[in-house]
Amino acid sequence: MIVVTGATGNVGRPLVQALVNAGAPVTAVSRRAAEAPAGVRSVRAEPIRPSRKASSLRSEAQTHCSC
Repeated sequence: MIVVTGATGNVGRPLVQALVNAGAPVTAVSRRAAEAPAGVRSVRAEPIRPSRKASSLRSEAQTHCSC
């Protein structure tokens, strides 16, 4: 499982789609609810605020995308 925070942004959205196209299992994390591509787990969280961070995110790799 690959977790992408910032998944609804200018970099994160195409990254999530590229990972899905490559067949990778993806969890998309963003501060606002958004539609994720089919097969993508979507989690609403604020990674920079630990009190609001999704508590059960486990992954093989993580990346944060922001511009």
